[in-house]
Amino acid sequence: MAVFKVAKCPTDELSLSNCAVVNEADFPNSKHIKIHTGGGQNFVFSIKSHPSIARYTVGFSLPQRKWAVLSLNQEINVEPYHPEEYISSIVLEADFMQKKTTSQEQYDTDEMAKEFLYSFPNQMFTVGQQLAFAFKDKKLLLLVIKDIEVVDISAIKSGGDAKPRKAKIGQLIPNTLVQFEKAENSSLNLVGKSKGKVVRQSIINPDWDFQKMGIGGLSNEFNAIFRRAFASRVFPPEIIEQLNCKHVKGILLYGPPGTGKTLMARQIGKMLNAREPKIVNGPQILDKYVGESEANVRRLFADAEEEEKRAGPNSGLHIIIFDEIDAICKQRGSVAGNTGVHDTVVNQLLSKIDGVEQLNNILVIGMTNRKDMIDDALLRPGRLEVQVEISLPNEDGRLQILEIHTARMKQYKKMGADVDLRVNRVQWL
Repeated sequence: MAVFKVAKCPTDELSLSNCAVVNEADFPNSKHIKIHTGGGQNFVFSIKSHPSIARYTVGFSLPQRKWAVLSLNQEINVEPYHPEEYISSIVLEADFMQKKTTSQEQYDTDEMAKEFLYSFPNQMFTVGQQLAFAFKDKKLLLLVIKDIEVVDISAIKSGGDAKPRKAKIGQLIPNTLVQFEKAENSSLNLVGKSKGKVVRQSIINPDWDFQKMGIGGLSNEFNAIFRRAFASRVFPPEIIEQLNCKHVKGILLYGPPGTGKTLMARQIGKMLNAREPKIVNGPQILDKYVGESEANVRRLFADAEEEEKRAGPNSGLHIIIFDEIDAICKQRGSVAGNTGVHDTVVNQLLSKIDGVEQLNNILVIGMTNRKDMIDDALLRPGRLEVQVEISLPNEDGRLQILEIHTARMKQYKKMGADVDLRVNRVQWL
């Protein structure tokens, strides 16, 4: 073991090789080294030689220095390293090297796996290690080793048990299975069979309790909304893309006044694992200044547009609730006057829901008791296509409502235990 000094990697090309750079005379017969940085910390690197590196000096790239917590001119102990375990599978977390980079360009993980094996042949890798990865002519990626499974060379030679097992370090071989995972909050768009497991948040809030919603007599309506509006959002984005399915973007709840339309829309927002719903009254959209009504509509969709550009198919769901939507979406041409404000608001809403630049991360919920007044274009497929009538409750529904209103009385023992809420029909003689 000898003492060496830390230096910068001499060339950009060598920085992308993931190798520590040494003088050829220091390690003439070694392909890997182990460095000791003190405090019991040690790291393993594959090496390459370069004439510009002085003797007893090791050149490291910036990701390598960050991972091993090395500073320039720091003294480290270095010794040759001889690997004993081959990597059978490796999982890599990928993100853009520049964190602010956003791109909707697809990265084929199958091609990336081939390029990874070609770029880093027989190299040593350690869990937690960081490295730069240049994939074709695309933007530079930062890879972090998340998981390694190895097989023992000696066990293979002796014909013993060579089942893969978890390990911290191993040597890459041509038959290594390479998988890529997207880093958290990254806009990287990974596709292909070599994409690792993606932790997806369930669209339904696990803490949500149907009994605590405070809504009675609408079980069938909720079932219809779930089946038609949310079934497609349960599947991963890549499955939806392969099936060529389109998410439902709009729901219209209509029916007589006081039947629970607004309450149902609010509870849907709480039930879903999405951002806090934006709830607006229809008349609030209208403004006395020219163009402000349309601008109010655009502002409602601004957050969804920004995230759609940044995260693409992995964008979260944005819910926009319009109460009394008939106030702003009347039949075009039905309102007297030459300003055409109502018409342009309808046009603006249509362009945001189902326009040229479509948003797949929105759910618009409209409520009205005058469905006949709403412009027909809004009710077509791709717009407010799921239309659910919230009618007056039947006998069972009224019992559920009565139980909701008396639940607190039962909780505080203000109602006798012998009280039967079921209404017995009186037979008139």
